[in-house]
Amino acid sequence: MSGAYVFQTTDPNVDLPDIGRLLSAQLTWRNETVNHYAVSKSTVLGAVSPDPLQNGAMPRYLERYRLWGALLGTLYESDFLSDWRARHDAAATALDIFGDLFHADALEDSLPRMNGAFFVILWDPAHDALVAANDRFGLYPMYWSRNRGRFCLASRALCSVLAGVCEGQWDLGGVAQVLTTNDFAGETTLIRGVSTFPQATLLVKRGTDEPAWHRYWHYDYQPRYSGVAPPELAEELGRRFVQSVRRQTVAGRRIGVTLSGGLDSRTIVAATAKAGVPVQTFTWGKKDAYDRRFARDIARRFGATHHDCEYQYERYERLFDVGMRITEGFVNALDMHMLAHLDILEGAVDVVLNGYAGDLVLGGSYLRRKWMGPVAEDDLADILFSKRTVLFPESELASAMQDHEAIEKEDMPSSAHRRLLRTIEGIATPDRVDRFFLENRVRRHTSMGTVLLRCAVESAASFFDYDLLDLITGIPAPLRREHRIYLTMMRQAFPESLQLRWQRTLLRAGAPEWQSVTAKAFLKGCRILKRRLGWPKFVVGQSPVDFAGWLRGPLREWMAGICDGPCPVADEALKPEFCRHIWQEHVAGKDRTLLLGAIAQLRGFARALEGARKRTPASSSAPEQLAQPIGRPENHE
Repeated sequence: MSGAYVFQTTDPNVDLPDIGRLLSAQLTWRNETVNHYAVSKSTVLGAVSPDPLQNGAMPRYLERYRLWGALLGTLYESDFLSDWRARHDAAATALDIFGDLFHADALEDSLPRMNGAFFVILWDPAHDALVAANDRFGLYPMYWSRNRGRFCLASRALCSVLAGVCEGQWDLGGVAQVLTTNDFAGETTLIRGVSTFPQATLLVKRGTDEPAWHRYWHYDYQPRYSGVAPPELAEELGRRFVQSVRRQTVAGRRIGVTLSGGLDSRTIVAATAKAGVPVQTFTWGKKDAYDRRFARDIARRFGATHHDCEYQYERYERLFDVGMRITEGFVNALDMHMLAHLDILEGAVDVVLNGYAGDLVLGGSYLRRKWMGPVAEDDLADILFSKRTVLFPESELASAMQDHEAIEKEDMPSSAHRRLLRTIEGIATPDRVDRFFLENRVRRHTSMGTVLLRCAVESAASFFDYDLLDLITGIPAPLRREHRIYLTMMRQAFPESLQLRWQRTLLRAGAPEWQSVTAKAFLKGCRILKRRLGWPKFVVGQSPVDFAGWLRGPLREWMAGICDGPCPVADEALKPEFCRHIWQEHVAGKDRTLLLGAIAQLRGFARALEGARKRTPASSSAPEQLAQPIGRPENHE
């Protein structure tokens, strides 16, 4: 796997090397080349990674600054980085740069300009100072807890349980979010007392003081470019998108793209061709999926080496527990698509460029006519919650959950939507919607695909370059809606990509807007007819998977075991009769696929939670303990 952690305690009797071994073992899956930890005073710091970016052993002692540090991810080229290198050591690593900025008391001011995807931890033993920070978008999920003189910050929420910071009780508010919206909102997890590390945040913890949290950036949606002609905006978008791809494709690294029949991944492939970057493309899906057919055409058009395979659904049973260890119940169990196909990527590429949330930020996929004008904040929250209640009604949760009445009103999913939307002020309603979904659904749910990817390769989100997002957030919402500015950019920068068909409409991607809108509505109606009447057949290929059918066929025994099998820890949160009832409904013909995925998500996580409660890590790996550098006593001033 890939991850890092830091643990601190005021209890001198805690065996810190034992904590390091436990947490490292929890983060280990296979033979990761980086698997180390260091003990320094009351702190243990560790990292595990296959190291596709060749960052080297972590944690690392920064001799010049007398700091321990661990870095996940990397910095991308930017004006800030060029300026820093011109004034300092041009060969410095990203971790060295973070150490220098901390030493110069310049880290907080610099973070908004440090383009990249990263999470950094720095520990200054001389001054009992712990610092942690992430990129603007929170592209490396981390989780923290503090209790009984112990503090844990780690890439997996279960590390807090293993380290004895919390007991591993269910957070029923998180369970309710899963069962209603198939999402997480805010910083809630499934474990009481464990929270997600916020995006764009600097944490400073000194000695036994309370942690100090500094939010240094947020999505700045303002119509700054309302007076700029769309063709001019589109030209600049194309330039910045190619620049983003260049920044994420460092020479010497093998580059891959997970390619579908959609717009986002084809735009990335087109940009790599324009940038002169050779790529390999990877597609998986059921036999008759349009994604596979259209992806082959796209790869051929741009000269990419293409890898195509059928969706490996039969691997779900074998890899399910591993997937739960990695995602920890933060994503629907039937959305772990990367898990079954990591072996196709591993060994072939080092970095995968992906279309992470591109359709949202540039295509306006969450912009609807209903909220393009002003809407009162609580009304908007209720509308969005209603739209996102895709699994089970909040009003009926008592039939699904144990101790449902113990959830405080403010912790109910609908209340969380209202609370979080109230924190987004001063921008237009459609921009508010995009920011809400970026800060919640995308950061908490969509990101699990990249977490899975990083078990084998590095993941780069090509739409999340700082300069590119700064431009996009200044484009008025009506231009972002229905892919208007997106398609205009493609016509100017990547016109060849529009000549190929789009799986959303089955038309050429460059078809006139009225044709695309009509086709989407027509195909939606056909899918409804197909579910009810079994006709028309041609829409079957629009989805790359058929879990509804697979769960009644080759995966039936596996899902039956999940829903019917004994799982005492799951029974603390979910009523077993509810799980059995939903499974029986699906077998009888009612499509309960998505809800079954959520049940598997919770019951699968329960097994991992049970192990953490027993202080049994998920692997038996033996990490290497790094020694304190000779001649550097830790009580120096």
